[in-house]
Amino acid sequence: MPTALVIHAHPDDEVFATGAATSVLSSEGWQVALRVATAGVGTAANRLPGSCELLGIHEWDWLGGSDRWIDDGGQGGPRTVAAADPSAIAAEVVKAIRGRTPDLVLTVGSDGLTGHPDHIAVSRAVQLAVRQEPRRTLGARLRAQDVRAGQDLLKQLLPDAQIGSGRVVGCPEGTELELVEGASEDSRRQALDQYYDRLGTGPLAELVRTHNSRSDGLLLRAVFDATGWQYDRFEVLCPGA
Repeated sequence: MPTALVIHAHPDDEVFATGAATSVLSSEGWQVALRVATAGVGTAANRLPGSCELLGIHEWDWLGGSDRWIDDGGQGGPRTVAAADPSAIAAEVVKAIRGRTPDLVLTVGSDGLTGHPDHIAVSRAVQLAVRQEPRRTLGARLRAQDVRAGQDLLKQLLPDAQIGSGRVVGCPEGTELELVEGASEDSRRQALDQYYDRLGTGPLAELVRTHNSRSDGLLLRAVFDATGWQYDRFEVLCPGA
């Protein structure tokens, strides 16, 4: 049975970045394992098992332990993944690879998918790790045109508001990306609801009244609505051995 190892910074990244891909791989008979570097904010870690079940992730564990790095809500503190020594994160990724011997590694792309510093740090660490342990490795990316489509959708509802943090830009037109398609829209929507009140299944017109317009989570919800929930796109970070 082929195995995929998914590496992320926070609980909920497995929904936003790789939710379609893990669903598809699981349906095709792959064993899917997840490693998460932080417990996220608040009670996010408690919601991770339900998300994994919905997205076809068979087992998950911490990358380097449950409290080695923290998610401090974007404050950029000294214990975040972004502030860590990249080689230390990479060493934990190497351990995870050697422990699971995956045929495929999934993470976020070189821009962190959303520009979040923790995401970028994880992507860099994975790329360092697969230099030591070569595996086919894909990093999730958004296309700039899809980000614009999501922004346009929200601007129809919030014409005078700032949409998102400004860090989510997507990759330029013409960037070569691999498409994974065919996932269950309902499962991904429900997995997002595990973390945020009705962010997956609620009407967008309702959500703009209950969620901050500067939230990148709200923007990504709009991107999925505009372009499809059943897809993930990836850049090749390592072609394999």
